[in-house]
Amino acid sequence: MTWIEPLDYIAALTESGSVDLSHLVFLYSAIRTSYSGRYSYIAYDPVETIQSQDFEALRGKLSNRGERFGNGWFGYLGYGLKECLEQVAHDTPGWYKLPNLTMTRFANVIRFDHDKKIIELCAGKYPDAVYDKKSANESLPSAVSLSSNMTKASYLEKVAAIRERINEGEFYQANLTRKFIGNFNGLIDPLALYRKLCTASPAAYSAFLKIGDTYILSSSPELFLAVDEASNIRTRPVKGTSPRFADSQRDHESLEKLATSAKDRAENLMIVDLMRNDLSRSCIPGSVITEKLFEITSHANVHHMSSTITGKIDANHSTLDAIALCFPPGSMTGAPKIRAMNVCSEFEGVERGIYSGAIGWLGGDGACELSVVIRTLIIRGNQFEFQVGGAITADSDPEQEWQETIDKAKGIALALGLKTEDLLF
Repeated sequence: MTWIEPLDYIAALTESGSVDLSHLVFLYSAIRTSYSGRYSYIAYDPVETIQSQDFEALRGKLSNRGERFGNGWFGYLGYGLKECLEQVAHDTPGWYKLPNLTMTRFANVIRFDHDKKIIELCAGKYPDAVYDKKSANESLPSAVSLSSNMTKASYLEKVAAIRERINEGEFYQANLTRKFIGNFNGLIDPLALYRKLCTASPAAYSAFLKIGDTYILSSSPELFLAVDEASNIRTRPVKGTSPRFADSQRDHESLEKLATSAKDRAENLMIVDLMRNDLSRSCIPGSVITEKLFEITSHANVHHMSSTITGKIDANHSTLDAIALCFPPGSMTGAPKIRAMNVCSEFEGVERGIYSGAIGWLGGDGACELSVVIRTLIIRGNQFEFQVGGAITADSDPEQEWQETIDKAKGIALALGLKTEDLLF
């Protein structure tokens, strides 16, 4: 099939009227990197959907011996799955309750190979007609109200309290997050907003999900887990952030400061150790290795520090076993993991929902690719929410941690038509 840019393809597909759009998953590689970004996927015409509070319903549908996308599932794994995996606190529901897990098997799956510029049919059939319709620059309703579950003062107090408990030896690191909730001044076109988000904050693991009347718009730079058909598993946790600047000198100084930061390296290393431990629960002994440590990658609004850990799943565990044993992503919890999750619940006061979970696909052949749910908008009607956070350690400076949450929110704020000062409470 003649190459069409995925953003243009999805725009034309949603206007064609020839497909069932009650559920739709678009996994978009908005940038190509050395570690990911080659493929994008569109899955449409739902055949079967699993919505559950735990993994069990999905477990019966997957094997490591089927066809990848003929028995492949697309969707999300919400952070609340932690409550069925470990003895942890049950969080207070937020403004809009979603199932902990929503995965759908689709009749049709299309893959875009960005390197070869080809469009491939992975399952089902192509739609009747999709024309190369360029995405327009739509005018979007603005966000007219915004609130947060934490003011700056309360956030600083919580950081100080967490540091004090770390210094008392209770735990080493906790990933404290804060939620923003807002309204648009009219009904929004979620796909148009997603295109705007991809421009403001392009990422290798972007995603657009329509699940009934709920839309999930994600621009995540972070890989949770990738598994191939030979059971090789890989994770790439992000820990350590510094802001981008328009001035090249200041931007380079910010990158160098992150690269040499003892605090950020310690923060990253804690999560590397945590993820090595999580992977070892399902991998062949001795196969888990750290391939890259403290790698710096630059994104539209921030620089990030990442590390890459790999292993090989043993014969006694399935891919879903490995996912469950690593869930939720360690970069979004802290260490030790269970204690850190309970501390986060205590200080945040409201459930994270999809945020801090995973988005992507699980193949019938045991392969999968799942991103970490960060830099993500949830939309229903004219309401929206998003969440940002950062790891608190003994060396954390409360003011700098506060600023990091603002830096991480900039891409979403730009897409929503908000200014930085609109994020300050």
